[in-house]
Amino acid sequence: MAVASTEIGKADSTNQLVHEPTDERMVPEHSDRLTFWEHVYRYAFACRFVKGKRVLDIACGEGYGAAAFEKSGAAHVTGVDISEAACLHAHAKYGIDARLGTAEEIPLTDGSVDVVVSFETIEHVPNPHRFLNECARVLVPGGMLIISTPNKEVYGLGPPNPFHCSEMTEEEFATALGGRFRNCRFYTQRPKSVAWWSLRTLARDDRPWTRVRAFPLCRRALQKWFVTETNDPLTNEQRESILDLILTAGKKQRHLLNPFTLRPQRDWILEKSLYLVATAFR
Repeated sequence: MAVASTEIGKADSTNQLVHEPTDERMVPEHSDRLTFWEHVYRYAFACRFVKGKRVLDIACGEGYGAAAFEKSGAAHVTGVDISEAACLHAHAKYGIDARLGTAEEIPLTDGSVDVVVSFETIEHVPNPHRFLNECARVLVPGGMLIISTPNKEVYGLGPPNPFHCSEMTEEEFATALGGRFRNCRFYTQRPKSVAWWSLRTLARDDRPWTRVRAFPLCRRALQKWFVTETNDPLTNEQRESILDLILTAGKKQRHLLNPFTLRPQRDWILEKSLYLVATAFR
């Protein structure tokens, strides 16, 4: 995950970012399978909105996301990160316009970008409301924010994350966005619970259908054929080709069995997911 308040990583003499084993900063060469595919599908989703736009990737980290936006046709991409090492690495590896800065004081002028992308950042920011104000400030009127956060109601059931200081529930997330932006739309990723009669239950982690005889075996076989991301270990080739994976992930029609796909939030199916993603307009 990209980090906005704590430097996790440093550059060695060849400006390569060295990953420390926290999985808070997604580094394609080192991150675990779940973190890797979560970010691939988030950035694939965001790539649909950046063509011809001036884009800010706040807490850009290693730089692969910003690089994917450029490949998707963005007019200009700026990355901002609190880590100087990350900025140097992003510029050296991808040629990104990466700038040192924080989420609470974004080093851009008012109304200078069309799209702000913030994935797994807000939970690291001591003052998340100031961060959202900054996002609104740098956006042009009508500009778009694409933002994600762990869902405190689900994520918070696990061990406390020492790197998180501002986790939000669905209601808190919606309220924070609604006070600053309009036309907010919400999406889910990694469903944990869904009404049994919804087809989305096929992608959930603790699905009730596992108690049906032969279902687990059939499901694994289908996933192995259609959604290799869910079970197969990451290969070096996949890690090295993350930009291509991002650009192609959004074109896959494998939603039912794929827990990494972003789906529109539907209250009537009683879905609770590990992550929430929102689009909103200034």
